[in-house]
Amino acid sequence: MWRAKIITIYPEMFPGVLGYSIIGKALKDKIWSLDTINLNEFGFDKRNSIDDSPFGGGPGMVIRPDVVERAVMSILKNLKIKIPLVYMTPSGRPLNQQDIVRFSQQKGIIILCGRFEGVDIRVIDSLGFEQISIGDYVLTGGEVAAQVLVEGCVRLLPGVLGHAESILEESFSENLLEYPHYTRPKIWVDKSGNKHHVPDILVSGHHEKIKEWRKEKSIEITKKYRPDLLKK
Repeated sequence: MWRAKIITIYPEMFPGVLGYSIIGKALKDKIWSLDTINLNEFGFDKRNSIDDSPFGGGPGMVIRPDVVERAVMSILKNLKIKIPLVYMTPSGRPLNQQDIVRFSQQKGIIILCGRFEGVDIRVIDSLGFEQISIGDYVLTGGEVAAQVLVEGCVRLLPGVLGHAESILEESFSENLLEYPHYTRPKIWVDKSGNKHHVPDILVSGHHEKIKEWRKEKSIEITKKYRPDLLKK
């Protein structure tokens, strides 16, 4: 069983989207497990405070290193396997499909969700957290980002997807974006009366030519939207 352990000040935000569709079914089927660790239970004073003002001044508060360390140790002391530690933060390295594949091939993952102005960097470095970002923007916390990462991993686990071969063709599998998809009706008339046809090649029955067309479209779309991927 693949294990996801989430350290957060808002455990009630989970499972969130992870409780639905094929990801939620896989959770019920015990293909993976989800545990939330409430960071507020590891506070440093009688009020269970977890943050303090930043050295050097500035706005906001910073989550203390001793609080995070106690939360992580509470997990590790009962964990007989070694799994990666990930801190979700806008300052981290951008998440990519290769990361998701790598994490999904582990026994699980421990994710720390940032809040406030962030977490004291000393505990991140000391415990060996990987710093991961889901994009060049700022959210109020790392919980949504954690759900993105977990969903990406779970869908790759054996038995989760009904059509395992689809993983091989989807976006980023070859540093290319996925080709466009079409379904019925063959001719769709929009509300303005314009007719939209399915490309003839897709209804030709020539599987090799269809494969070639899809590859060409993947390259074309990648050039248009993500030319940086082609450089890789």
